Amino acid sequence: MTISYTRRMVRSGARSGPRWSTTREEEILYRSILRPLLFRFPPEQAHAVAGLALRAGPIWSAADLLFGVRDARLETRVAGIALPNPTGVAAGMDKDCLCLGGLLDMGFGFAVGGTVTLGPRPGNPRPRLLRMPDEGALINAMGFPGPGAEAVEGRLRALAGRKARIFISIAGIIEEEVIECYRRLDPLAAAVELNISSPNTAGLRVFHEPARLRGLVEALAAAKVNPLFVKLAPWDREREARETALTLAETAVNAGADGLVVANSRPIVHGGLAVGHGGLSGTPLFETTARMVRDVHAALGGDAVLLASGGVSTAEHAWNLLAAGASATQVYTGLVYEGPGLPGRINRGLLQLMDRAGVAGVEAIREAGVAAPPGS
Repeated sequence: MTISYTRRMVRSGARSGPRWSTTREEEILYRSILRPLLFRFPPEQAHAVAGLALRAGPIWSAADLLFGVRDARLETRVAGIALPNPTGVAAGMDKDCLCLGGLLDMGFGFAVGGTVTLGPRPGNPRPRLLRMPDEGALINAMGFPGPGAEAVEGRLRALAGRKARIFISIAGIIEEEVIECYRRLDPLAAAVELNISSPNTAGLRVFHEPARLRGLVEALAAAKVNPLFVKLAPWDREREARETALTLAETAVNAGADGLVVANSRPIVHGGLAVGHGGLSGTPLFETTARMVRDVHAALGGDAVLLASGGVSTAEHAWNLLAAGASATQVYTGLVYEGPGLPGRINRGLLQLMDRAGVAGVEAIREAGVAAPPGS
């Protein structure tokens, strides 16, 4: 197969310059050759192979010419953090914080490392990660495996020059351990996400009690250096579940959180997992994610910055989540199925949608609050 790339000028005001733009052929290459090769491996091994590839720094620095999109209309601010575009990669893609630089070079506006716990953890027994290709979904029961905060601290120090676009997800089931993990890692990242909502980690639901959540967030806010986000659990259409989730959202913000991540993976029972249950992520979550962002935005208004996570794999998805009230979006499962050109495709697609709608930038999408314009 011969792969060609077209060179074009991407509008970016005073920052304009020649950029390489991927074509449809990159997408075909991944779907027809690279993804089938990766999917020959069990999911967790394939994830490890992808992680090794992302650690090849010089390759991904050069790949930024292929995947990066620079345009002033994509620039946004998240809790005061300036980002080149609103498309981020969610926690879970780089649990050990070994390839965050490669993810940024892939074209993401920001990357979330972790989830990190204070001490090292083996995670849940295998198998703990399943693919659902027909649905474009994954089921994850990893249980926070990782090297612990001390190891991650050293890795983040090595990335000090890129700190402005690196977020870190942390968790734990004992307040003192979460606070110590936060104290170590907060100064080394642009922002921290507090994960109280992983459906595959025992003990986290203790922080679904408003009093416990309030106490923990207040303690973290007292030590805060950079913006703090709380990652919520998803909720269904039942009124009681919705009201409980919105109570936790309001509790977190009133206790000092700068924003919320809406939301984590959806709990699911599956016999193919060693622990029998995990969290569903990917395309099936998108409509629920959009509804949850609208709910939280309506309840809290401008009191909290929202990051939308769940089912994002197209520019239309990203647009509709921004229009619902999010300041940025996070991708995880979509990257597994769509490949390294995905952030570039989303960002170029956003620019094309802006052209159709006559919209000047990301903030204008949020202010207009209208669905993505139809294609020509």
